[in-house]
Amino acid sequence: MMVMYCASMAAADLDGHLFRVRIAARSRYLSDVPVLVRVEVQDKAGRVERGLWDAVATLTADNPAITYSPAEVTMYNGLGSALVTFTGSGDFSLTAEVNGLKDSKAITHLAEEPVTTVSGSVTTSETWRGLYHITGGDFKIPAGVTLTLDPGTLVMIDGVTSGSGGADINVSGAIQSLGTPESPVTFTAYETGKNWGELHHENAEPSTFRYTNIHRGGRSPSVGHSGTGPTLRVKNSAIIFEHANLTDNAGKLMHATSGSDLTFLDCLFARCVMGPEMSATALLFQDSWITNMSAKDDADGIYVHSQRSDQTCVMRGGVVANIVDDGIDLLGADITIEDCIIRDCDDKGISAYNGVTQISHCLVVNNNRSPEDPTVTSVAAKATGGATTIVNMDHTTIVTTRTPGVIDFGIQSHNKRGETRGAILWHVFNCIIDATDPINVQAPYLESDVRVDHSDLFSEPWPGPGNINAAPDFVDPDNGDYHLTSQAGHWSQLTGAWMVDQITSACIDAGSQADPLGHEAFPNGGIVNMGFYAATPQASRSYFDAPVCETIVAGDINGDCLVNFKDFALMALHWAEDNTQ
Repeated sequence: MMVMYCASMAAADLDGHLFRVRIAARSRYLSDVPVLVRVEVQDKAGRVERGLWDAVATLTADNPAITYSPAEVTMYNGLGSALVTFTGSGDFSLTAEVNGLKDSKAITHLAEEPVTTVSGSVTTSETWRGLYHITGGDFKIPAGVTLTLDPGTLVMIDGVTSGSGGADINVSGAIQSLGTPESPVTFTAYETGKNWGELHHENAEPSTFRYTNIHRGGRSPSVGHSGTGPTLRVKNSAIIFEHANLTDNAGKLMHATSGSDLTFLDCLFARCVMGPEMSATALLFQDSWITNMSAKDDADGIYVHSQRSDQTCVMRGGVVANIVDDGIDLLGADITIEDCIIRDCDDKGISAYNGVTQISHCLVVNNNRSPEDPTVTSVAAKATGGATTIVNMDHTTIVTTRTPGVIDFGIQSHNKRGETRGAILWHVFNCIIDATDPINVQAPYLESDVRVDHSDLFSEPWPGPGNINAAPDFVDPDNGDYHLTSQAGHWSQLTGAWMVDQITSACIDAGSQADPLGHEAFPNGGIVNMGFYAATPQASRSYFDAPVCETIVAGDINGDCLVNFKDFALMALHWAEDNTQ
């Protein structure tokens, strides 16, 4: 067991034995055609290290004949990207450095490779490899036809400087875009400053975009939220995106409707007017990032409307950061949001309008930087037309942005449009809500419909079993560390060790005794903690007014080195439970 005394950890202290930097980009380039560069800081298991709250990757090229811009990549929770333009000629090695750790990638100049010009449509299934230029207006992939793109294929599409007349790729058949980590496929504009239109899948056959970059589109007819054109328009079609980067577009990222089915695995959305908007669409958004959506209005990270009865919507394991509007905006959706970090949004972190929203093991912090609505809340629930809105929230940490002269709310039943009927039901368990006013309920909605159990509401007393009103004592919230302090040790992601604090948070061992401990490390008190890290291997350890017990004693359930009725009570509480499934 490793125990260290707590010190403030600067990002510069990254240990090469614990972390590695990975740079992903095309292995071949054309001068003045931008290249998407993605940088990650990964742990030893190859997972993006979300504990690295903010960082900057510095880019360098070893060929003095090459100039490039930008030279930095802003990172959020261990991941970031930039669309980099390389000018000049010759091969080079591109290096990304993050706090002393480096990774490099060899990039080859494509000056002598021919460009294949295509227009109109493909009439039979075919495979593209190399460089392609789509010109002469919209390009069609008809029903029954599959266009396969081999690793490294670069598709450049005619565009326009403004308006909605960029060339589209209209898909009734299928696209199989099969890039690799070393050689991704890219869809981009043919000329600088002239964005193409959209990938339009309507009643199409299932498509896959694997290790694929899609950028510099969005000059297409406007639709829905934000009043801009999407780069992907999807209707009654199924698409899987794996390790894809959908970035740097002139309009909204996507508009999906009418029975579509979308899967995003390890994807990145960045630098568009807004993220995807979808209705009657199934969604799986897993281990993916949404950053830097920045329109003047409606710049939500993602906007999910109601789905069909046979569809599910799940967001799991990702990050939503630096959004000019809401991080996650919901309108009638039944959705599960699990293990997500939602941070630094100008408006709400999550906004739920009707429907059922499940929020589990999420971290919702530093939002409402510049709200557009007459309310300052991190998670808002609204209802319309007499509807009932339900929000179920467990093991979630909410910390508001405190702005002088403004009362901030953690969660709110919000009457946005003067409703006179309806209901908003909250079920909040094992959570931490740190706000000037943790819970706010506007008429006609009822405080009695806000059920809170075993949660820390700082600073407001609220009825319910096990609730407390105490400072949660996070380790270093100013630098994104929302672990709970503990004299027995909190887990430091940046040192890979248990760090001993001078105080112990009241939120440790304060969750419901009826809930499973999950993967909390020993000693864990036999009772789950509150908040985001509860029931995980990173949950802060229990302290019993003495040094951590070094001896494992049979029957010692709570880890205090004693076997007594406290242990018997915990065992009896969970007697005959079966958590093997």
